[in-house]
Parts: sequence; C-alpha cells; structure tokens
Amino acid sequence: MKRLIKSLLLIIFFILLLSHNSHAEILEKVIDMGFGNPRNDYAWSMTTYKDKLYVGTLNTYGGAQIWRSESGEQDSWHRVGPRFSRNLGVRCLYADGDRAIYACTSNNLGAQILRSENGEIWTSVVKKGFDNMRNSTIRCMMRYKDYLYAGCGCNGAKFYRSKNGFNWELVETNPSFESTQIKIPGTSKPIINNTMIGELAVFNNDLYAFTWTKDADPRSMLVSLRNLNIRENFRELGDFFLFPAPGAFEVWRSNDGINWEKVVGKNDLYGNGLGFSRHNPDNLNNDMVTSVTIFQGQLYLGTEHDFGKTSIWRTSEGTRWEKVLDFYELGEKFNYYVWRLMPFNGKLYVGTANLGSCKSSGVTGAQIWVSDSGAAGTFYNLVHNGLDGEKVNVMGIEIPKNYGIRSLANFRNMLFIGTATLLDYPVRKSSPSENMRRSRMNLGSSTKVGCEIWKMIP
Repeated sequence: MKRLIKSLLLIIFFILLLSHNSHAEILEKVIDMGFGNPRNDYAWSMTTYKDKLYVGTLNTYGGAQIWRSESGEQDSWHRVGPRFSRNLGVRCLYADGDRAIYACTSNNLGAQILRSENGEIWTSVVKKGFDNMRNSTIRCMMRYKDYLYAGCGCNGAKFYRSKNGFNWELVETNPSFESTQIKIPGTSKPIINNTMIGELAVFNNDLYAFTWTKDADPRSMLVSLRNLNIRENFRELGDFFLFPAPGAFEVWRSNDGINWEKVVGKNDLYGNGLGFSRHNPDNLNNDMVTSVTIFQGQLYLGTEHDFGKTSIWRTSEGTRWEKVLDFYELGEKFNYYVWRLMPFNGKLYVGTANLGSCKSSGVTGAQIWVSDSGAAGTFYNLVHNGLDGEKVNVMGIEIPKNYGIRSLANFRNMLFIGTATLLDYPVRKSSPSENMRRSRMNLGSSTKVGCEIWKMIP
C-alpha cells in the first residue's frame, strides 16, 4: 500500500510539474533600438516568404524600412528594398504563396504597393493611392480565388484587386462600403462611417472585409478636428488624448468580391449592429477591427475600444458572434487594442496595446494572452510588462517602452514578436500652444527608443 501511495504521489508530482512548465516559453530579444535606427518606432508588419522572415517598420522621419533574416537570430538581419522616403511605414507585408511578397505603405501623398519575387529587387506596382491621393494607407491584402485583393482608405473605404499583382482595378462593390452613413451630434450632414478596410479574411469559402470608422494616424485626427471644429471633444485616457470616432466598425462578406452582404453593422439582418452595439450599446465605441484570424474552424476578430473595453469575438458561420474575451471585465482597463491574433503551436495568441502612464493602476505595457481553445474563460496572460518592464519618460510622464505587440509571425517553429514604441513624430515650428497640443498627443518627442523583435521558443 505504501508503495502504491508513493507511486501515486510521484505521478501527481510529475503531472503538476508538466502543468507548471507548459507555460514556460523562453523569450529572447533579437533586435533592439529599431534595427539600429531608434526612429523605427513600430515593427509595423511581419511575414515569412520563401523561408525568410521579413519586417516592415514605421518611421515618420526617414521613411519606412524593410528588414530580412534567414534565421531570425541576432546579427542575421539586413535591410532590403528601396528607400521609402515619403512612405511613413510598411503597414502590411503579404506573401502571396511563393509567387511574390508585397509591401503596402502609408503615405500622405497616396499609399504605395511594392512587389518582389526574391525579396531583394522591388517593383512599385501601385503609386499615389491607386491614383487617388486620399487613399493614404493600405493595411491589408488577401488572395481570394483568382484575384489578389487590397483594402485601403482613410477618407473612405476602398477595395482594389489584381489578377497578376501588377495591374489593379477599383472594385465597384454592391453595395458600396461607403454606403453606411452616420450623423455626428452638432453637425447637419451625415458622414461616411467606414473610412478604411482594416482587415481581410477568407472563411468558409467567403471573403470577409472588416472596416474602421477612423484611422489612428495623428495627422488625420488633427485634420478631422479642424474640419469638424470640435476640439472640445477630446477624451482623456490616462495621459493620452484620442479623438472620438463617429461610429463603429462593420463586417461584410462576399463570394465573388463584388456583391457583398453586411453581417455586422448598421441595420444588418442578423441583429449585430455597428460594432456589436445591438449586443450592448457600449460597443458603439468599438471603432476598429484591428486583427482577425481563423483558429480551430472559427473566425476571430479583435477590437479597438476608446475606453479600454477591448474584446475578442468569434463565429462558426459568420453571422452569429459570441464574445470570448473582455479585457475590462478582467480588470485590464488599458488594453485599448487587440493588435494581433495568431494561431501558433496549437494555441491562439493575442497581442495587445496597453496605453497609459505607469502611475495608472493596470498599465503594464504590451501583453500577450493565450488560449488552448479560444473559448470564453480560457485565456491567460502569458507576457506583460512590455516584455522586459523597461520604461521611458515623456515630458515627465513615465510610460512602458514597449506599449504594444504590433506584429507576430510563425517562423521555424518559433513565435516572432514585433513591438510598438513611442511615436517619434516630426513637429513643425508653430505656436507654443500648437506645439504643446501636439506634444500632449505624443506627436513629437526627443525620446528615441526604437522597436524591438523578440522570439518565443515553446
């Protein structure tokens, strides 16, 4: 009997040991200080192509950069591609199988798409926002059937497609993504709700498009403020100031890329409402779908919420959605973005943007949450404290250095993590009050930090 009890205790010990070690992933920093340029503030995009890892940066001073590695290890990275002097950042890197890799940019003179078949020589296939300078950003790209689709916008959601990656055409969707109109209190005319297509996904043989009702580009926010003359409507979030969005996101789907059905949005047929507002009116503050993925046969989306009530939702058939994670309900009141969702090693990984000053309770910097099933109640916080707990000081305010997980990639059975750091933005000479307003919005700072790349070994 004693021998049996000892054996049982030994078995229990090993079970507990295995359970404890199941979350003991190894984290290692492989890139610091923005690849040697501290004004590379974001690792804005990341993908793999022909067994190499690519990262596109946000750099509002010298222009976007693309970096590549064959192993992901330290000292293995080198810069590829042309100079992007007028492109603020590579907002999307998309590998179209082994055909080509595409770099989609953000540019105030019109977004650009560059194409490469070897990662070294890049050809510009789209300039000046598809000849519409108001198309200032391209955030997503997806192959669906015979076409490659790109979602873009800023002042209105637009959709383009190409059969060969070189020649692109505007898709006259039915109905238009700009057909949803909303009215801002205090104004006389309704405005377009869907300012940009933020994410694309292929799910159950349909193409899904997820919209934004604002773009968190500081300049577009300032332009909106001037045009609407409602500066008094700034909302203070900790020590950050954000301009409130007019509406909430929508979700559309299509089986041909031309004819579309609204499954989440204003007057949708399924009772979801703008940003799931029919589930809860507070969801009208779900301005954007910032990330989507497919995990274990279900479609997931993550939101941005102006008041930190960021959430993750999923569906098995596209019209009936359930909320599986609400950060605010967990006491995490400063995760304003679900910035990345990605399956890895049989689990669903979630990267957040955690905003606020370090003096505020609950501000820990960029976080990574994980679930084995994606179901409600199964997510746990694997990484917080901005990965390494470092902080920076901005005008006397201390914030986490890595405040966001901006990009994720599965490369050689390791999870690579790209961070977002303090936005280093050129501030033109202006009146003291204008400079102070811009500084309070973190539009300019002498603090040069630079994004980081980390790898996680399971």
